[in-house]
Amino acid sequence: MAPTPPMGSSSRFPVAAGDRLSSLPNDILHTIMSFLPVQQAVQTCVLSWRWRHLWCSMPCLNIDQQEFNSAASGASEGSQFEEFVNSLLMFHSATRLDVFRFRFTHNYEFKVVERWIRRGMKCFPAVMEICRSSSGRFYMLPPLGSSAYRLKRLHLIAISLDKSFTQQLRFGFVLEDLKLDRCHLHSPEIKSNALKNMIITDCTTDSGCVLTITTPALVSFYLAITVVGSNWDGVLVNEMPALVNAKVCLKQASQYTSISPKGPCKLLCSLTNVRNLELSGLKALSILHGKSDAFPTFPNLRTLLFNECDLSDDFQMLGFFLNNTHSLEKLTLQYCKLPEGSKKRKRMQNPKRISLKCQDTLTFRCPNLKLTEIKYKEDDVHQLFGLLSGIWRNLRKTTIMLTKA
Repeated sequence: MAPTPPMGSSSRFPVAAGDRLSSLPNDILHTIMSFLPVQQAVQTCVLSWRWRHLWCSMPCLNIDQQEFNSAASGASEGSQFEEFVNSLLMFHSATRLDVFRFRFTHNYEFKVVERWIRRGMKCFPAVMEICRSSSGRFYMLPPLGSSAYRLKRLHLIAISLDKSFTQQLRFGFVLEDLKLDRCHLHSPEIKSNALKNMIITDCTTDSGCVLTITTPALVSFYLAITVVGSNWDGVLVNEMPALVNAKVCLKQASQYTSISPKGPCKLLCSLTNVRNLELSGLKALSILHGKSDAFPTFPNLRTLLFNECDLSDDFQMLGFFLNNTHSLEKLTLQYCKLPEGSKKRKRMQNPKRISLKCQDTLTFRCPNLKLTEIKYKEDDVHQLFGLLSGIWRNLRKTTIMLTKA
């Protein structure tokens, strides 16, 4: 007996005469269906006999509760979505999935969500994305086991990860792309020899721990966490020899919280091979390389961006960077805190963007620097004059471009 379509399927659907679409092979039709929300993909079963079972074997499941078309609201909407997903996963018969995406907004029982994720995982997806899109309880990711042997990309939002996840990441995954957003990590260590791209944003842990990252094959790295005030006491990043792009944002819980981490904060000395580096949200750049006296050298660095960083140390930290990045070609200072004490000058009646060349008085050895872009706010104009008049000796070939917010 043919499987019954999940709840929400339309009873009627127009079928065009001379249907050429239905004559296409299954793999092409499955590709077309992969662009549809899962409810619409299921509704194609009423188009014709040819389409009756196609949804059961489509290799992409894109389940999003926000797209679920129901006239009901509140608890009724949640129960209808639950019934739809139960039926969908019961009758779907593909042995392998290219993509399994699951996004839900309501609070369901833990065992219900776990059952849904397990049914998606049993199809050995190559890409899996699980998202709890509203605030509330953390749902635990079930142990992946052998279902992860094809998994290349894993994106998780607001999901709890136990120690078994980090253990399998270390020993069993072929995972290349990992994104963890607002997840809860019971184990603070992320170690993988296969990962090439990693994004970690606003994740937390059980108690004050040091986040330890060991990913020697990583090419792209983005880290944004609250070091003080949100569980993490520090960050240890081990060497990343293949790294090309890196973004690091160390936040603080509030303006009244000290940014100094309780534990070690070792980052810069592990990013020395990076080509493009962005540092943002830092109260003091000095914490990035811990208590080491030797500032690391960045032989491959081409572009460097400071976003809302504290440069009020008379540019000592900026000087360390410029004197140790001899291949640097572009520097961007974006809404950074500049040194106080520069004399107030008459305000320039300048356009929003100005390009100029200037000679300066501080010694920076950065021979390949061609462009420095400074993005500033109105309140910073006096400090900006001090910057332009005093820091660019030996950078005579550098073009400085000012951009007013």
